[in-house]
Amino acid sequence: EEIDELESDDAADILSELPDDKKEEVISQLEDVEHAKDIVDLLRYKEDTAGGLMRKELIAVKDNWTVMHCVKEMRRQAEAFEKVHTIYVVDEDDILKGRLSLKSLLTTSTKTPIKEIYNPKITSVKTDEDDEDVANIMQKYDLIVIPVVDEMGRLVGQITIDDVVDVIRDEADKDYQLAAGL
Repeated sequence: EEIDELESDDAADILSELPDDKKEEVISQLEDVEHAKDIVDLLRYKEDTAGGLMRKELIAVKDNWTVMHCVKEMRRQAEAFEKVHTIYVVDEDDILKGRLSLKSLLTTSTKTPIKEIYNPKITSVKTDEDDEDVANIMQKYDLIVIPVVDEMGRLVGQITIDDVVDVIRDEADKDYQLAAGL
């Protein structure tokens, strides 16, 4: 029941600590099949990569939708999430195209296609990117969230700042221990 309530990245982190037989047992008991699929997908990635840090929960809209269709779909998607950080724009093949601002949605005609108002400037990382590199990118560009794409550029998840704080803290601890000669 607790795993069902957690975000996919946190659930995957907990399950990764369990023996394989227990992991399978817990996953088979999950009520939300989509959530279970997301967790299984995340367990495939190495812990110290962007894929190992990311969560599957995000809002994505298609670039060929109108603003009205986009808002309806976003409402539907957002019901399942506690927080919405960014609205990602993807094409029909889920290739990440950019991000959409709330201001654009609020100030544009409902008949306007999303492809006319989204911002194509977006920084992303690949699933196999090293977690330290992800932390450095987020720190460099002062990001609170960064999208994660697969090798084909398809949006597969996002990493929030709380997910990289531990990476930054671990690196600082290692640097301190090296400097102290430990």
